[in-house]
Amino acid sequence: MGIRTGVRYRKGLQDGRAVYANGERVPDVTQYPPFGGIIGTLAGLYDAQHDPRHTETMTYLCPSGDRVSTTLMPARTIEEMQARVRCDYLRTDLTYGVMGRIPDFVNAFLLDAAGSLEFMGKTDALAKLTDYLDLLRDLDLASTHALIDPQSDRSRADTPMEAVQIVAESAEGVTVRGARMLSTLAPVADEILIGPFLPRQPGEERYAVSFAVPADTPGLKIVCREPYDTGAPAFDRPLTSRFEEGDAVLVFDDVLVPRDRLFIAGDVDAYNGMVAHFPGFTGLQASIRGAAKLRFLTGLAAVVARANGRHRSARHQEEIGELVAHIGVAEGLIQGAALDCANRIQARAGLRPPPGPGQPGGNMPVGLTAIMVFFPQVLTRAVEVVRMVAGSGVIAMTEQDLHHPELTGLLDSLMHGPDFPAERRLQVMRMAWDATGGQFGSRQALYERLYAGDPVGNRVRFFGMPRRSECEEMVERLLDS
Repeated sequence: MGIRTGVRYRKGLQDGRAVYANGERVPDVTQYPPFGGIIGTLAGLYDAQHDPRHTETMTYLCPSGDRVSTTLMPARTIEEMQARVRCDYLRTDLTYGVMGRIPDFVNAFLLDAAGSLEFMGKTDALAKLTDYLDLLRDLDLASTHALIDPQSDRSRADTPMEAVQIVAESAEGVTVRGARMLSTLAPVADEILIGPFLPRQPGEERYAVSFAVPADTPGLKIVCREPYDTGAPAFDRPLTSRFEEGDAVLVFDDVLVPRDRLFIAGDVDAYNGMVAHFPGFTGLQASIRGAAKLRFLTGLAAVVARANGRHRSARHQEEIGELVAHIGVAEGLIQGAALDCANRIQARAGLRPPPGPGQPGGNMPVGLTAIMVFFPQVLTRAVEVVRMVAGSGVIAMTEQDLHHPELTGLLDSLMHGPDFPAERRLQVMRMAWDATGGQFGSRQALYERLYAGDPVGNRVRFFGMPRRSECEEMVERLLDS
């Protein structure tokens, strides 16, 4: 079938899924106002695939002759990897980098998972996942995932008993029970992947499970956090009204997972090794998304500075200039991640020799390094710069106040900026507040900090990587010379 339209995406959501929000069960997510903005944004992305300006970038011809999403292209060469980069760059640019779980992310995650299973020799699991990827391509489905166990007791190292687990097995498949969090986009996705993140220990085989199910699967309950899109106009909530993805806890109340959708069931080695052996599609997509958001926040800081006159201040020029420099680093990391992913795939296929003199020898995944260390730091810094440039200007009135008949003339004359009419200045400040200070912005800040897991734990993992030993050997070499 190939690429869908926005209309077909909306129609596919009308499936009776069990979604709960604000204390009620939502009978039809397409008619629920808090989901209207994000559904419209995703529908727009589906329609963009049919736009002659974007078709060649966002899609490619698969062997069947159908045009399918480039986000599911199983790139092997650097040329194919660059095609993926162009697609992800365009899609994240159209969404301003603020959709952390745009379906492109899970598509990349699944391609990485297939690479890991192939590397580990898990042929049965690989065959199922390959068929599932074909299904996503053919039907152009929107996928999301849930990786984290419930926070029942974070002082314990073992898997909590509330986590998703296999409770029964039959010829049809397995029955699972438990909860997973925090599934961004779940209320408006077609498919949900339950994948690995934290490792399982011997004896925890029933928790070592990975599968994918449709969002309307019987027994699956999607329990949403408080929606942030409460109907405020786009002028006052330009990001919330369009990009409020929604997060949810997934409750599996004795859900039957068919065999053909069950990728891992009880294989602790496969479960633990899946993320560890990613070739790099996930890190590449996430880096491109992070760079898009960095560009947006940099531009926002610069526009805010023009709106209040701080673009003439050397102090604020320095801060915004710092962000511009970070963009250059980010775009270099994207190219490095693309090359790194292609090199890993070719090395596994025996098409590249091992590193020789003058080549880095450590197994340092560029994309994961970027999303675990670089982007959490620079995106936090970018938010700080926007706040400092804006100052108290973001504590602002609404559009309705500006146009109140008793205030219009007064505010127009008193609330303008240098060469900035009052209405445009207010619009800019409302955007800055939405990006950095309101519910949407506060959630985004936490999300970016924890995007790739615990930032302290991530740094400890890098301490244990071979690259540290290489650096030590360099010093020892000089000491011994």
